[in-house]
Amino acid sequence: MTRRFSPQELTFLRNRVPITHVIKTLLDLPTRNTNGKLSFACPLCGGFDTAINAAHNLAQCFECRQNFNPIELVMHQRQIGFVDSVRCLKNRIEPTPPAQNSLTSARNNHQLTALGNIMDDIIPALSQRKPNDAQQSITQRLETLEKSVKHLYRLIDQLRSSLD
Repeated sequence: MTRRFSPQELTFLRNRVPITHVIKTLLDLPTRNTNGKLSFACPLCGGFDTAINAAHNLAQCFECRQNFNPIELVMHQRQIGFVDSVRCLKNRIEPTPPAQNSLTSARNNHQLTALGNIMDDIIPALSQRKPNDAQQSITQRLETLEKSVKHLYRLIDQLRSSLD
């Protein structure tokens, strides 16, 4: 029987569990520190021509051209499936709950939230800016949100069609 994981669990494991922590501590992969940059032994090819992108929480091997998020890194290193990899990471990591605001509470309750509620969380952060900058920033954030929602709907449709 396969276990389903919530989108919040998977997002946390992919994006919030530091890839460096997974490499050094959880998997204890061989590492090298060359010129202040950490490289690790690729679990696929064993090469050290690797890099870590902390901003995107990804590891990359330039020899085999493979990118790894924390879940994928555990899968390849331990040679286990996705579900077992997620369980392995969940058992080793205790997530810290995010600060609650209208957006995160709506996500946690699997509900949609009104844009006005999201705006209440965005606007206080803009109080230090000029009105024109604030308006421009809000417009850009709304456009980004709309693109993200469209992308999510496409992903949901793809998942639904693959389950049918």
